[in-house]
Amino acid sequence: MLRLSSYIKITDPSGTNYLEFTFLNEVEIEKSRRSLTNTAKVTIARKLKILNGDINQILKRGSAIEIQLGYDGNLKTMFSGFVTEVGAKTPVVIDCQDEMWSLKQNSFTKAWSKKVKVSEIIKYVYSGPAQIVDLEIGGFIIKKESTAQALDKLRKYGLQCYFDKGILIVDFAGVIHNQGKEVIYDFNKNIVENNLEYKRKEDARIKVIGISKEHKGKKLEVIAGDNDGEVHTLHYTNMDKDQLQKIVNSEIDKLKYNGFKGNFKTFGLPYIEPGDTAVLLDQDYPEHQGSYLVESVKTNFSVDGYRHEPELERKTA
Repeated sequence: MLRLSSYIKITDPSGTNYLEFTFLNEVEIEKSRRSLTNTAKVTIARKLKILNGDINQILKRGSAIEIQLGYDGNLKTMFSGFVTEVGAKTPVVIDCQDEMWSLKQNSFTKAWSKKVKVSEIIKYVYSGPAQIVDLEIGGFIIKKESTAQALDKLRKYGLQCYFDKGILIVDFAGVIHNQGKEVIYDFNKNIVENNLEYKRKEDARIKVIGISKEHKGKKLEVIAGDNDGEVHTLHYTNMDKDQLQKIVNSEIDKLKYNGFKGNFKTFGLPYIEPGDTAVLLDQDYPEHQGSYLVESVKTNFSVDGYRHEPELERKTA
């Protein structure tokens, strides 16, 4: 029987003092390609092993945190980021955010009155490694806003903004930049439970409306999909027809495919993260087998066990 193993290290903002511990009550981690910020919640007892310094000077907002989880001493870093809040009760609940938290602490002011490439906006508010869609949008304004707030504004253009292995990704949903690993799941072996529903592309009735308003009051509208379909409306500003059509088509591709939608629960091994490909095997219904891009993963680790809950974004094969 596999034995649960964990290791957590918290370092103060100066990078000098730290504490570490290998026992915890519970860890909940949420990672997603569609969320601006990945989060973790750690629940621990007050009695910790302090290697250097005062616990109250280490366990505080802005301290760096690394969370490793696994079995039988074989650990993998499942989350790294910053402490954002420390509860006052016992057991202690520590709320954390990934590197996006540091991008919420700055401030920028700039206005692009004419068309501007998304890459130019990102370059102005962020200096780290990034992979950015080749997209030109209308006027864009930030006024005493952080990098994270600027990224959040860009999401209204149908873009996803998130970190993947330390790289900032800004692109349409469904686009794979850093090819993740393939993880195999068998309905008869390592899927504990599922909330999956198999749907056919021809049965999915989707209608996407893209609307772009100009500063002078004019409105451009692009419609794609099924006239009698479920309506999804996207709103933009100063977008030309070609760029608007590109966004609408991307949304259609994301929403319509043959295969599963939903999520399922599995064990702590094998590891899986957003951007990985979940290969689903089913001996009873082989026609349902396929590969899916994973959009998000919820991870829970406690004395009751270690589980992942991947949610599928779209079918890839």
